[in-house]
Amino acid sequence: MHSIDLMVCSCAPAAQQLLQMGYFPCAPLAPTLAVSVKVLTLIKHLLVCIPPNTSAWCEALESYLRGMGYYVDAKEGIRRRFSNAYHWFCILDITVDEYVQQCTQACSS
Repeated sequence: MHSIDLMVCSCAPAAQQLLQMGYFPCAPLAPTLAVSVKVLTLIKHLLVCIPPNTSAWCEALESYLRGMGYYVDAKEGIRRRFSNAYHWFCILDITVDEYVQQCTQACSS
């Protein structure tokens, strides 16, 4: 877990910069948390194999981070922001899959 300083302007919004670095933001404007696309992909595959419970996963992550000396703001926590990033990552993933299928079907017709 680390902080990233971004130089944000209208030509390079924070979300775009984070995506280019391999992170998915929790919000399109002024994100306060960004999650590695690799971690989101892992969680997506993990939640296919076990009951989907992002709240429990976030609690486990916060506990793990506390053990490493990182403290998450108790009021904000990770759950809401992580769940938001995970939700939109899954929507994007589904949309990309559907688009690829449509293009493949159009090319084979």
